[in-house]
Amino acid sequence: MKTITLNNGIKMPQLGLGTFLIPNENIIETIGRAYDLGYRSFDTAWRYHNEKEIAKALKVHGINREEVFITTKVNADALFYKRYHGGKLKFLNIPIRSVKRAVEMSFENLGEAEYVDLFLVHTPWPMYPKMYEVLTDFYHQGRIRAIGVSSFLPPMIESLKEVSDVVPAVNQFEISPLNTQKQLIKYCQEKGIAVEAMSTFSHFRSNEPRKEITENESIKPIAEKYGKSIVQVILRWLIQQDVIAIPKTWEESHLKENINIFDFELTQEEMAVIDGLDQGKFLNYNPYELLKNVPKKYQGWTGF
Repeated sequence: MKTITLNNGIKMPQLGLGTFLIPNENIIETIGRAYDLGYRSFDTAWRYHNEKEIAKALKVHGINREEVFITTKVNADALFYKRYHGGKLKFLNIPIRSVKRAVEMSFENLGEAEYVDLFLVHTPWPMYPKMYEVLTDFYHQGRIRAIGVSSFLPPMIESLKEVSDVVPAVNQFEISPLNTQKQLIKYCQEKGIAVEAMSTFSHFRSNEPRKEITENESIKPIAEKYGKSIVQVILRWLIQQDVIAIPKTWEESHLKENINIFDFELTQEEMAVIDGLDQGKFLNYNPYELLKNVPKKYQGWTGF
């Protein structure tokens, strides 16, 4: 498996398996199949409610912890009571637990793990600086090998300097042919922050692929040229940008399809065709709407 070297020297597999919304009854079998096919990286989070199942899968299949790279995340869901109002998530100012306790729960869920390979701040909610500060403490204790963020824009990343001496190792955010995020990728890579793509083929709350991506007529001729699927071509497009990919599936055929992308290479012209599909179209929430959560001194950023 090809790896990306993070800014602290840790090597992370460039292709992994996303696990959100994989039915819990399928997790154990899926992890085993994925491992046998060559997957060595698994992405989870506290709010996915499957950390325990992933830990159990490693045990059931006799997979040595040192052979795999586990990413998990801390989210405001773990910290406060919440409710939905008008279709939008609202956090009530009633704490359930501390950030430290939420992080410790992930360790416990992962089988009393001695370490986590990568721990991310899941979303830039208003309390994100405290989350990153706590992750920094665990990182310096050696219990987390690398820390990072998810869906962070430049001012959010810059503001972390106020609470931590650790530059994020990874920024995980939405990247697809319809939202290529070229400028954010460039910013992160110039800062030494590895880029990880999420929600490339569907909204993160859905298992239903977006057909305007997976059946894209502009990509179809490229796929036919190489005898590959459109999904494989898109994953290859990510890999050739030095972006980490974590497509989600529990179907064995798709597990095989997603990992079988290292035997061909797109030309610059073919990469440009996919780049040219960009519409700046978010399949998920728009992180620009969360800029209000940035400390005041960092709110002057007007975008790329």
